[in-house]
Amino acid sequence: MFFRMTPPYVLALWIISCNLFVGAAPLPVRASMMTGMVRTRPESSQAQVYSNEGAQVQLSAPSLVTPPIPQPPPAPPPPPSSSSPPSTNASRPLKFTLPNWVTAPYPRSLKPEDFKDVFSTPLQGLTLAQKHSAMGNNNAGVYSVASFDPSFAQLFPPSIAAQNIDPSRLLVKVLKAIDDDMIAEVKALKIVGQFVASGLMKLPVARSNELGKVKRGLKGGHTRRDAASGKNDGIDSVEDGFELKPVIVMLKMPGKPLTLVPEFVSETDLETKRQMMNDTLSLMCDRVGELALEHRFVHRDNIIGNILVINEGTQIVDVNVIDWGGKFLSSISDDVTWDDLMGWCHRRWAVYVWEDGL
Repeated sequence: MFFRMTPPYVLALWIISCNLFVGAAPLPVRASMMTGMVRTRPESSQAQVYSNEGAQVQLSAPSLVTPPIPQPPPAPPPPPSSSSPPSTNASRPLKFTLPNWVTAPYPRSLKPEDFKDVFSTPLQGLTLAQKHSAMGNNNAGVYSVASFDPSFAQLFPPSIAAQNIDPSRLLVKVLKAIDDDMIAEVKALKIVGQFVASGLMKLPVARSNELGKVKRGLKGGHTRRDAASGKNDGIDSVEDGFELKPVIVMLKMPGKPLTLVPEFVSETDLETKRQMMNDTLSLMCDRVGELALEHRFVHRDNIIGNILVINEGTQIVDVNVIDWGGKFLSSISDDVTWDDLMGWCHRRWAVYVWEDGL
């Protein structure tokens, strides 16, 4: 009825206006206004999908989230420096494998003549003083010497006798037992010039840390000795509270462990303390390397307590390496070089390794 009564020019203007209005509307509005099209509601994170008589058209709406800009990979951490501490020890290895130029434990290099009369000599005329260090894994304690008689001095090697030493320069290591490691220690001490004497010494049972064995029934008894090898369990006889124990008498080397040096202990500047530690390590590696190349075995027990420091204030001027137990000595190959030894020593005994043990 409306179209019949409306003049043609009015109907034409109405149709033109509707077309202009729909054309100017946004896409979703146009779709809902157009006959025969049903709009499905899009999810905000998905593309918009429209259906037109069974045909589907997918319109990918532009993303409103700016894609992340690729970032370069983080720079690798700097290599370990012996002059700076690690932020954490977790990033650095505290377990190490032996280098391939280590051929065998040093005790395997022992020859029959190395075993001859090492601990058969009775040591007399030697009086012990207080304990110098506590019992270790392989010994029953290390003692200072109060005095010695001229008869004992006759046992000194020529190099020791020439030094005209007094009792304060001697230490006595009481052994728990005689084994290849102990024989190797005697041999090593002779090589590095720290050996004085070895043999059997009559000691109080309590001093040799065997009182418990005496109470368990060994008092007045004797132990068996392996006649072929000369080895025994370290107790030859127990009588009247005394027993014969194998001992090694050695030179007391000058110096103190760094942790006992007053200038190191009292120093408050961390960098100065670390520099003292680094200087000690450098001198230690030089000494270990020189001895290794000269004698074809390497000292591997270079913990901070086994390196005696000679210092002038906060300056480290020299070191002495001690504790030549055969357990931590290794024979080395003939083709090992100075660089091989220094590379191993400075990695194995870096500052952070010593710091971790403090």
